Amino acid sequence: MPLTPRLALLVWCAGSARVLALQVFTPADFFIRRQVGQLGVATETEWQYYGGARNKLDASQPSRTVEVSGVSVRLFEGEIAGGERVLLKEYLGAAQSIGENELIITRHLYDRNAEAAAASNGSLRPPTELATMVGHMRSDRAFEARAFRDQWAVQLPNTPAPEAGNLWLVFRWQGLQTVSAFPKAEQARAFWDVTGGNALKCRKRYLRAIVAGALNAIGWMHTRGVVHRSLGASSLLLNTLDQQKASSLSVKLIDLGFAATAAMLSEEEVKSAMRRGATSPTDILPLLALNDLHGLAYVLLELILTSLGPSETGPRLELQALKRLVEDVFEDDVLGGFREYCAEEPAYADALSFLDECDRGGWRLLQRLVDCHNPQGELARTSAPELLRADWLQEWLLVDA
Repeated sequence: MPLTPRLALLVWCAGSARVLALQVFTPADFFIRRQVGQLGVATETEWQYYGGARNKLDASQPSRTVEVSGVSVRLFEGEIAGGERVLLKEYLGAAQSIGENELIITRHLYDRNAEAAAASNGSLRPPTELATMVGHMRSDRAFEARAFRDQWAVQLPNTPAPEAGNLWLVFRWQGLQTVSAFPKAEQARAFWDVTGGNALKCRKRYLRAIVAGALNAIGWMHTRGVVHRSLGASSLLLNTLDQQKASSLSVKLIDLGFAATAAMLSEEEVKSAMRRGATSPTDILPLLALNDLHGLAYVLLELILTSLGPSETGPRLELQALKRLVEDVFEDDVLGGFREYCAEEPAYADALSFLDECDRGGWRLLQRLVDCHNPQGELARTSAPELLRADWLQEWLLVDA
């Protein structure tokens, strides 16, 4: 709430190495304007059945189940010194450990970014592949004061007041537009574009820009020794939803509460990775990186099918339905069986032709991503930087340049 603000900027720290230091704030540093969202935690469990193959038609033998928690994180728009706009993430209850993990990972990535800048004698600035964190705060007893709660009730009457002791992370305001919002975002069409052909061309360029931007951001994180582990459409932040601005689109990773470095993995996670195919401790993080790429496969499939299909007609394939189709019905055969399935549905004609470009290059890219779920041989060495060199993306990058 509005009290005496202090200067709050991302600063240099003196010493033998250059680093970006995160500020430690107090409640007096902020003016909280409004709540802009809230987040829960979805836990997906993949089931394995012993003593015989799973009956795919038996509802009591699911391949995966998803459980969704209640509200774990609240998002607020606020201001700090000089009127700078910020996003505040308040972690509630048990979710505070998620926020603490995000803080640790962000510090790690800032440090690695500083090391890279020093090695190349480049300028030091927050990495463009991440939402920019500027600091953090632990709410204190001031949040329990009667005056504070009365003022909160007047300004935010429909939002419960925060509790003392909660962790807050502070980010530079970079909007709330994620990949999940694009398919339904309204788009302007030129008056002369009677058939919509130019709008469709712009939409396809924009979708390719998302694919390239997502791979770039994920590859950047992986090369710095971090895996995301909860990648979804809502964890890819966009600077614009305007499909005519593909050339200036940026994609940033957000919500790093489940991210990890190799040193942060538990003993059970290490054992699980070894059971799944890691042959040595050095293989574990690359194996988990493949999980991120596998998750990206379904983000992109859902994005493309919903963005290039009619919004009011035809089937709606959401994430879990896509996973059931691809993995259970077509046994991971994206390039063959799933493509044929889409070819039978007129609503997917634009998506089909889009992915068919460059000798079905889009389908081949998606197939590589899906195959990361069960990598064998050369597939075990799949990486985001390698996938960025796919012909289907290179043609767009050359045209855009």
